[in-house]
Amino acid sequence: MTELELKTGITDSECEFWDDYYTKAAFEPGMNLLKYGVKPGLARNTLLLNELDKDVIEYLRVQAKASNRSQTAVINDIVREKLAVGI
Repeated sequence: MTELELKTGITDSECEFWDDYYTKAAFEPGMNLLKYGVKPGLARNTLLLNELDKDVIEYLRVQAKASNRSQTAVINDIVREKLAVGI
């Protein structure tokens, strides 16, 4: 056994396999926002879409576009309205 095999418990060929795998395979640390139509650099203005229903996302998108505001601003207005009513 080589010194590496003694330290790690895996062979040189296994080390090479995992090195190639992690070097060449794409790694996505979180959800891929491009799949949801979020352009690079605009993620901070976009909600975490995986936590909302599809209908809610579409409603927010339409309202934000119609009023030239962000989705977050639309949500803030809805919540403030509910708070004012006392819900």
